Amino acid sequence: MLKTVLLTLSSVIAIVVGIGLCLSTHYSASRSIVIQAPAEKVFALIGDLKRWPEWEPFSKADPTTKTTLGETTTGIGAGQSWAGEGNKGRLTFTVCDPKTGIEYDVVFTNGEHDSPAKSWMRLNARPDGSIEVLWGMEGEMNMPMVGGYIALFADRFIGPMFEGGLEALKARAEAKAAELK
Repeated sequence: MLKTVLLTLSSVIAIVVGIGLCLSTHYSASRSIVIQAPAEKVFALIGDLKRWPEWEPFSKADPTTKTTLGETTTGIGAGQSWAGEGNKGRLTFTVCDPKTGIEYDVVFTNGEHDSPAKSWMRLNARPDGSIEVLWGMEGEMNMPMVGGYIALFADRFIGPMFEGGLEALKARAEAKAAELK
C-alpha cells in the first residue's frame, strides 16, 4: 500500500515538474482607463517618479517596501529601486514623452534569478478631450520549474494591481484638472 502511494505521489510530482518545464515563462498583462483630464496633468503624475507615490499601488500592497529614487526622476534614464519583504527591483525610463507616455525597463530581483520586464503607460488622446491610459507589462519569469506557472497566472496577479493604480491615477488627475476650472 505504501509503495503504491509513494509511486503515485512520485508520478504526480514528475508530471507537475514536467509541465512546469514545458510552460512558457513569458507573461504579459495590461489594463486601460479613460481619464477626464488633459494629457499634461496625467503625464505630470506618471512622468516624474517623485509623483508615483500619489497613485502607484505596489508600495501599498507591501508596506515594508522602501523606494530609493535615482539621481534623476524624470526623462530618459530616470530611475528608482525598491526593496521590501516580498520584493526587490529597479526600473529605468527608456521613453518619457508628454504626448505619448512613458516606457521603462523593470528588473525584479528574486534571490539568484533576475526577471527583466518591459513596461509602459501609453497616453492616447480621445476626440472628447479625455485621455486613455494603457498600462502594460511583459517579461520573462526566470525561475526554474515554477516560472512557467507564475507566468501562466501573471495577468491575474498584475492586472488587479494595474487596475488599482489606474483608478488612483484617474482620481488624482481628475482632481487636479478640476482645481484649474
